[in-house]
Amino acid sequence: MNISFLADGTGDIGSNLSTALSSTSLWTAICKTIIIIFIGYFLTRKNIFPKGTGSTLTKVVMNVALPCLAFTGFMSDFTMAAGIDAIFNFIFGFVIYIIFMMVSKVLFLWVKDPTKRTVLCILFAFGSTTFFAQPLIQAVFPGNNNLAYNNSNMLNVAYRVFLYSYAYISIAGIKLGSTKETSLGVTIKKILLNPIIIATFAGLILWFLQAIPGTDIVRTDWLSQTSASYEEAKKVAFWRIDVTLPWIYQVAKTLGSLSSPLVWLAIGCTLGNASIGEAAKDKMAWIYSAMKVFLAPCIVLLVLVVIELIAKACGYPQLVSLATVQSSVMMWMVPPATVAVAYCINFDKEKQMASNISVISTLVAVFGIVIWVLLLTVIESFGFFYVA
Repeated sequence: MNISFLADGTGDIGSNLSTALSSTSLWTAICKTIIIIFIGYFLTRKNIFPKGTGSTLTKVVMNVALPCLAFTGFMSDFTMAAGIDAIFNFIFGFVIYIIFMMVSKVLFLWVKDPTKRTVLCILFAFGSTTFFAQPLIQAVFPGNNNLAYNNSNMLNVAYRVFLYSYAYISIAGIKLGSTKETSLGVTIKKILLNPIIIATFAGLILWFLQAIPGTDIVRTDWLSQTSASYEEAKKVAFWRIDVTLPWIYQVAKTLGSLSSPLVWLAIGCTLGNASIGEAAKDKMAWIYSAMKVFLAPCIVLLVLVVIELIAKACGYPQLVSLATVQSSVMMWMVPPATVAVAYCINFDKEKQMASNISVISTLVAVFGIVIWVLLLTVIESFGFFYVA
């Protein structure tokens, strides 16, 4: 079976790269990200931003902006291809995190100190997907009804399940259920009561319900019933607030759109408050950063290529979508999860190394964004992964 990585067999890497480099929208998205991060850094270093600004911005993003973005992202027409894509990403999330939890143990076997090795494994497996990656995905890959962002929400379900259980237990060095804080009930409560998870599942369920015949009862021009095209107007479900309650939808969409700039400012604040010079002296921080920003997404990309090759060989060439590749790669090239770093600090497990890693990998990731977005643009032109 001849499987080509090129859409039509006539292109070459040089022309694909040339097309990527000449994309104005691509460079606009990249420059916007980097410039706003450094504005946050500059304002923090000059003490224009008061102490704690980054923390405040983070709370707004996590509790308001990202839940709104997660919910409004599903206010679009349901398609079977996108539905299959959502289910695939939900399952793939659990599979890839289990893979990373095993692979990380092999990658850091050379680290002799068991505590340091455990910390490195957890920080490698769990990146800052919600805080760093998702706003980035939403900003850089906004097309196709925010499908890449919606896929990242599906991947994040597994992320939160393992972050609040496996990661916590590993760093704390305790067994599941041995304390009240690690009981199954408390763990499930942390997962299910997270605002982003609530908004994601609410939006996802409503989105899937559109597949039921007869739910499309509200005409898209219901506010202009005198229109000549009223009878022929397209119909949607009554819970499609982008049509039925546009004023509410626009409020939620505006709040959701704040996530990217606020996150980038908060990242700048983090860099501005940290001692980059001291962190830069930590050799392990640089080794980790190179592995996290460049090796981790390569592993994810390899797994997705293998899955798609198997699917094509089995006669199902549309299993892994381009949106899945975009969201997955960007979610693994980001710095370690802030929650995982907080675990290290709270339990005094290599907290200085964890802090240094967080700073250096954030700095490296800013430049890694340029490389990976360009590579993903070239991969898109290959046509190997289908567009859902």
